[in-house]
Amino acid sequence: MAYLIELETDKVVYLHAHHSFGRFQYSVDTLVVDPSVSKIHTIFEWQGNNWQVRDLSRNGTWLNGKRLEKEQSEVLHCNDVITFPGNNAKGFRVANLDKPQDLLLVLSAMGEPTERSIELSSYNLIPEENPEIAVFSQRDSGMWCFERLDGPMVDHTIIIEHDQVSDSTNTYQLHLSRLEAATTLREVASTRLEDLNFVFHLTLDEESAELLIKGPHEEVDLCERCHHYLTLNLARYKAQDAANGVHELSQGWVDTEVIAKDLGIDSRYLNIQIHRARKQFSDALSHIQGADNVIERKLRKVRFNASNFEIYKGHQLEGSIKRASH
Repeated sequence: MAYLIELETDKVVYLHAHHSFGRFQYSVDTLVVDPSVSKIHTIFEWQGNNWQVRDLSRNGTWLNGKRLEKEQSEVLHCNDVITFPGNNAKGFRVANLDKPQDLLLVLSAMGEPTERSIELSSYNLIPEENPEIAVFSQRDSGMWCFERLDGPMVDHTIIIEHDQVSDSTNTYQLHLSRLEAATTLREVASTRLEDLNFVFHLTLDEESAELLIKGPHEEVDLCERCHHYLTLNLARYKAQDAANGVHELSQGWVDTEVIAKDLGIDSRYLNIQIHRARKQFSDALSHIQGADNVIERKLRKVRFNASNFEIYKGHQLEGSIKRASH
């Protein structure tokens, strides 16, 4: 994500895809307090493959000491200097020109954005190696959520722009790109979760599990992962409920304490495994309707939500559920 450095203070100013500077506090992204500055003075905007600056003011905007033609866009380059009129002649240096991106900004001890940030995908575990928090986007609503991995299951919070979250090392601030494309309606996916078949392969000693997802037009190999054993066991619960005649809508729900005990792990590690599985499904099946809910959760309960699956132990079919998609 592009950002500027304020010359007088060294403060970092991250840009939105369409970012305004001016003195009208409630209508601009960055406030410039000076009577010589217009209410909405200057616009920085992403134009597909580069950043541009455009002057809207009466008193002018200067790029590297040259006054911009009003309403005429100029392409920005790193180390360009933008200045505004007035007694303070406030200025900013262009420090980064990356494309717009939703970010978690790493804040300083004083609570100010630094030049460090985390680029957000749809599902993020932070820190990646030993995660403490999850930040993820709800695909249907587009809202961002925050959850502590050592907290109660599904105790997540909706977060909006400028909200802060933290792990044991850093405090972060949510910064959204506001790319126009992000608000357009996505093309409706032709493949749905119920069209997929999840094929688990488990070794006889149950030390490793692989997962292959078969769709009507493609196959996705999720290879061997530790969290596949959790997902496989959730599928086992569902198969058992189906065999016992439990209604389809109620099949597979299991208490998190029960499955943690069955797997011989504590609740925090179980939560991490659930989030790792959900993240991989979200990343690998981003084009599939319902991919966010392959592993479905509610307070202190979890289940595998796929309609079709097969479990092979060694080379023998251990169990399966097959339902025709509609």
